[in-house]
Amino acid sequence: MKKLSFLAAAVAALVLASCGGKKTEANQDTQDTVSFEQSQIEQKIMLELDSVANIWNTLAPVEGVFANGKIQLSEEEQKAKPDYLYDVKNINELSLLSQKYRALGILAVDAKVAELYKMDVDAYSAAMTKIATDINDPAVKYDKDYSAEDMKAFYEAEKSNGRLNFFWECSAAAIIENLYVLSQNVEKFLPAFDDKSASDFTYHIALLKLSLDDLAAYDANIKELADILAPLNELNAINVEQLKEQVAKMKPQIETARAQMLK
Repeated sequence: MKKLSFLAAAVAALVLASCGGKKTEANQDTQDTVSFEQSQIEQKIMLELDSVANIWNTLAPVEGVFANGKIQLSEEEQKAKPDYLYDVKNINELSLLSQKYRALGILAVDAKVAELYKMDVDAYSAAMTKIATDINDPAVKYDKDYSAEDMKAFYEAEKSNGRLNFFWECSAAAIIENLYVLSQNVEKFLPAFDDKSASDFTYHIALLKLSLDDLAAYDANIKELADILAPLNELNAINVEQLKEQVAKMKPQIETARAQMLK
């Protein structure tokens, strides 16, 4: 993926400049660590994660494409409720923090889609409220639309809380759910994108890959997530037409990745 290789080179340059080119040895024990320990992340890796996050947070949050007014459903279309959205009742089966943060990302996207179909959005709000209570994380704001500034604040708060891994888990789930919803009805949802938003969308995926690859050595859940998303590495559209072609071609892989997110 050209976009990813150029991005990796750019981020590496930023990191080397910040570190003065100094090399550090990797902590070999982190591979076997059961729980995530943010303090174990090398300075070099943390600088790279911060550089990626800075770029990430200049892009509009992905779920916003379903709320930008470009998708208009007729009354007849609104009657055909989507049967592919995540069932909010299933949140009671989630036991791991990793699952709950991923569910937040999924629900944030689905709530926007449900709104288009005049569905019960309160059910999504209640589900997100319950999850937020369960995880007891003051960084999580679930009662408003996220802007780029909100995402930046979310990243910094999770970093301060020692939960940087969960920022990327939540963000990854939102990306996958966006792809999944798009793949279910490309013709109807594609008008939400213009060439810039299509390019930014796949840019998000490239940034996500860099971050997950960096964190995989420190967190088994992140390693699993990186493996789940690996088949989607070829998504690199730079315009709407390419996005349409790639999503259609990779629909089976997208559906598989989405199915594995909360297992």
